[in-house]
Amino acid sequence: MAVYELNNGQLLRVARSIDGKLQQQYFSLIGLNKTKQREVRRAAKAQDQKWQESQEKAKAKRVREASTDKKHSTGVRGINLVRRPSPAFRVQVQTEGKSFVREFSVKRLGAPKAWVRATKYLSECRGYKGVPKAWAARMPKVRK
Repeated sequence: MAVYELNNGQLLRVARSIDGKLQQQYFSLIGLNKTKQREVRRAAKAQDQKWQESQEKAKAKRVREASTDKKHSTGVRGINLVRRPSPAFRVQVQTEGKSFVREFSVKRLGAPKAWVRATKYLSECRGYKGVPKAWAARMPKVRK
């Protein structure tokens, strides 16, 4: 929870960083009776909950659209192009403390089909409803 008490409990500060921008709001408890203070605390917690949801959405979007610029990168975080005698798309992802690794052979399936299966598997592992459209456009050119 990002609700902080300031000045010996006279002020409440709600603060969250969303997409690198600090969102904060102050709530005063000065001169309020206990009932009003509880209402103000509930309002602060509600604001924090709202910002937490925005923060989680922004984080999920960053993860989904993040790209890496390594030698074997495909442009989609979690999918690499590996070459062991023949090329394959390797999906490596960790969710809820479990590691998932699976390879889709370009030689056996063909590049387009292997890419579709790899992106579908990655989106399933991450719990997305479907494959993001940005991923389909990032299919790398593969030489056999």
